[in-house]
Formats: sequence, C-alpha cells, structure tokens
Amino acid sequence: MFLLLAGSSEMARALIVDEFLGQHEDWQHLALEDIQDADMEDEDIFNFQTTFMTMVACECAKEARESGFHIIITCPESEMIEGVYSEIDEPIISVYLGTEDEADGFDHVIDSGSKSMVEVSKNLNEIIKALPA
Repeated sequence: MFLLLAGSSEMARALIVDEFLGQHEDWQHLALEDIQDADMEDEDIFNFQTTFMTMVACECAKEARESGFHIIITCPESEMIEGVYSEIDEPIISVYLGTEDEADGFDHVIDSGSKSMVEVSKNLNEIIKALPA
C-alpha cells in the first residue's frame, strides 16, 4: 500500500509520520522533502532535476514495497505529486493535511490545524483500516 501525505508544514508532516511509524513496523517513509535543495530550485528552471530525483526516490519506494513494506510518502509541493503518480503503478491513497477547500483531487482530508499529531495519526489508521485487504 502507498499512502501519500501532502499539505501542512514540513515539520507537521514529519511529526505525524514519526507518530504513525511508531505504531506500524511494516511501514517505511519516503520523504520527498529530502530531495529538495534550495540551491537546486534556482538552477532547475524546467524541473528536470526535481523530476529525476522524484523518479529515483519512487524507484526506491517500489523496491521497499517489493520487500513487503507499506510506504508513506510525504510530498512538500503539489508539482511533485504528478511525478509520484506517474512512477508508481500501484494505487496510491492520497491524504491532504489541511482544509477541504485546499484539497482538490485528494482521496481524504484531515484538518491537521485543529487536531494533534496523535489524532491525525489515528485518522490515518482509520483510513488504512477501511481499505480492502
């Protein structure tokens, strides 16, 4: 299973994922935030570097998936989401951390501004438990 988290802040996503992974040993985290480099943005006018790095990161995620892990992907920019979907053939459950009006095209929305990271993690648990096995 692939679960994609977007929205909120980088710090909030990191804390939520840490809480979630503490309860799920069979999950691994792909942090697309880690492939972003502030210097790279100025040089990467056409997003070639970002696209390539996203592709490589997704290949690593697919290898982890083949090893039996579920993958939670955190995505800092909406522009990267399309790259994730184009690289991963399996279904991806998308969750937006924020408000409903900002979450166009996402499968689920969790208002992370009004919930603690523990509550958001519980909501993520409910989402994955509701999916067919």
